[in-house]
Parts: sequence; C-alpha cells; structure tokens
Amino acid sequence: MNLFLFDDDTVPLPPITTSQAVQRVLSVFDALSRGLGPAPLVRLRCREDVLVEAKVVDERVRSGERLPLVGTLVAAPDHPAVVGRLARAGAVVAGHTVPGTPSPGSEARLETLSKLDALLVTEPPAGCRGVVGFVPTRGLLPTSDCGVTTVLARDASVAQQVAAAITGPDSRSGPRGFSRYWPDSVRLSAGQHPRIAVPDADFLAGLPVVEAARLRATATTLRVAGASTTEVALSASGSGPDVCRRRAAHALQHHDAVLLPLGTGACSLSRLVTRLDTAAMLVPLRHESGIGLLAKPFDDQVVLDLAGLLTGSQASGPYPDVGVRLVAFGSFLRGQPRAVELERVGARFTGFATTTRQYRLVLLEDGPPEAGVVPASGPTDGGPLLGEEWLLAPAALGEFVAHLPAPMRLGTVELADGTSSLAVLCDPAAADGGLDLTRWECWRAYLRHLSAVRPAAARAGS
Repeated sequence: MNLFLFDDDTVPLPPITTSQAVQRVLSVFDALSRGLGPAPLVRLRCREDVLVEAKVVDERVRSGERLPLVGTLVAAPDHPAVVGRLARAGAVVAGHTVPGTPSPGSEARLETLSKLDALLVTEPPAGCRGVVGFVPTRGLLPTSDCGVTTVLARDASVAQQVAAAITGPDSRSGPRGFSRYWPDSVRLSAGQHPRIAVPDADFLAGLPVVEAARLRATATTLRVAGASTTEVALSASGSGPDVCRRRAAHALQHHDAVLLPLGTGACSLSRLVTRLDTAAMLVPLRHESGIGLLAKPFDDQVVLDLAGLLTGSQASGPYPDVGVRLVAFGSFLRGQPRAVELERVGARFTGFATTTRQYRLVLLEDGPPEAGVVPASGPTDGGPLLGEEWLLAPAALGEFVAHLPAPMRLGTVELADGTSSLAVLCDPAAADGGLDLTRWECWRAYLRHLSAVRPAAARAGS
C-alpha cells in the first residue's frame, strides 16, 4: 500500500497560489487522499515538504530561470544525486520508489502514473499499458550498484527529459557505484532506414497468439516508417536463457535494434535488459501490453527514435543533447545519394538553415549530378542558399570529414540568423566554369526544375 508520511513539526505550509508546481502538488495529494494514487510501493514524502519545494521551483521560474523539468512530479529512489539533479532541473520529487520494484512479472499501467509524471524504478516491468519505459545504458544514471534504472512515464519525451536531467557520473557513489561517460562517437539518430532484427516464425510460434500478432504488426509498422527488418533466430526449442542472450547480442552486432516481447520469458526484453549491456525501450501498444526494443550500449537515441515512430512522442533534442552543428547542401541533403554518409556516423537532422547572400551554388560536371557551395566573388554574385542542419558527435564529425570525397571540404558559412556554422563546401577551383544554380537557392529546387523541363523538352522533340 502507499505509505503516507506526515509530521506535525514540518515547515509551515506555504500560501496557496496559482503557480504551476504548487497547484500540481496540491492536485496530487488531494487525489491521493481519495485513494487515486500511484501504484503500491511508492513511499510518499511529507505533503508540506513537497509543497515548500514546489514553491521554490515557482520562485525560480518567476526569477527568470529556464528549467527543463519545471512542474514535473516524479517518484524516484532515495538517492542523493538523483534527487538533487531532479530538483535542480525543476522537478518536484513527490515520493520515493522502493528498491526492487516493480516485482518480477508485474506490469506498469497508466494508473501507476495517476497524477505523477514519471517513476524511476530499479527493475524493468514485464509489461506496460499506456506507460513508456526507457532503460538508459547502464552507468549513465547514478545508482548505488551496477543495476539498471527504468524511467516510466506517460510518453517517451517525458521519459527522455527525466533521464537527461539526472545523467552523469556520481562522485559520491562509493566503491559500489558504476559510472560511465558518453563516448565521443555516440550516435544521435536512428537514421531514416534503421535496421531492425525481428523474431523469426519459429520463435513467434512459441508465443501466445495475441503476443505474436503484436510483434508482427509492430514490425510492419516499422517497415512502413522506413526501417528494414530481418528475421533472426533468438532461441531454439528447449534452449535456455544463455542461448537467447548470446543470439540477441549477436543480432545487435549487425542491427540497430532488436524487436522483442515483454513478459518474463528467457527471450523477453525484461529479462535480457538485465543480462546484456544495452539501452532499451518498453513501448505500449494502444490498450494492450507493449513490446520491447533493445539496442547497443550508448545507442539510447536509437531506441528513443524508434519509440517515437511507434508512439508519435519525440523530444525536441537528442539524448545526449550535445554535438557539433554541420550544414549540408547538394547530394548530402536527406533523400539524396550522400545523405547516407551522415546517417552512417549517427548524425541527426535538426532542421533547415539559410545562408547570407555571400555564397553560390554551382553544378559540378564530373560524375553523378552534384552541386557545390563556394563563396561569392562579389556582393551581387551570391544569394541565400537553403541547406540542412545536422548534429554530430565530435568523433563522428571527424570520421565524416575523413571520408569526404574531393572536391568537397569542410568550411564555415554565415547564416541569415546571424550565426555561423561548419558546412560541407566545395573547392572553388573545382567549381570554375560550372553552371551557376544560385537562383534556385536549393539543390532540391533545381532537381524539381529538371523534372519538369525534361519531359516538356522530350514532348517538344517528338
């Protein structure tokens, strides 16, 4: 049952205001008093203490602070680093989850998050109904041992924001602590065509009919969204958990993620995520229990992107929200032949960018159709060019530049918004004599022009 802790010797109750965090806390404790609270094994904190902290959050907002988790109500383990980082991000810790919950075989339901926005638990549930579960790579979140932490939330965006707020090594964790840093080559996107390993027919035949149908339907949804799927054998008849673990690990070597059932079986995500070094998502499907997605360690954003495809919830920035900005033009735009070179290193498309009028777009004659961007020679020779912004990890940028084909090179462009950015430019010598495409402002616009002109020319010549 829920354990309510009240103490008459607490800080006086702050005055009721119309502020966001305070009103959320009042609503939660009012609902809890009527028996509409979160699932069992959440130990609520003293109401007055929580209200005082909520008022502090509101005062910080009024003073101009920008808090990523402002007004977010969380139940988390009673771990100093976790609680402190949540508070600094603007969250209000309404209670503490009891270590070891949820118990094996339990299911996370939307009722678990009645009034609360997120729960941090130390064991992944065996199922989920209306609740997303994000399991970051082991060691990214501070814990007192080498276990995994699952962030349960109403959607993947909230789960990612809560995880991001507490990510980072904990110097106070002691000898039993386990901390890791993001690698310089971390992938920031699943790309437009992620490779997904899906269970083969023999594996699905051993599952309940509804569960097998759920996995097939999810694989179809991912294919429609652009993913490529490959059937893999995860287990053989009578095989034990070690066989499944080895086969899942092998599948991850050649794929971006593995699609798995939830539950408590040897090949369920709930079991494998505690036995493999991975990142994972538990994704609900409508009103039924969900499915699981498993990825390599530090490929957390890969499973978050895939969850976004399935649920429609996606945070605005990647996890981790760091990297180097790069503007691409020509055949490096999405859908063009060389965009795969950006996706190969885990680059993330973040939007469009327009340059100042100091650049020219030039058609290069050699090889397949290609365009290069070069500085304009005079104030009237250039024009604004439309490119795409990508975000890359530092080592990923180095790998991308190392494989840039001539005459492309890395340079800097001035953007119309007053900022500057690294960009894929062209050697001016290679662009001499090339057809000037600046008036089209974008490589795609020129290609659309060609698609309209060529059929018309063919008709005129017939």
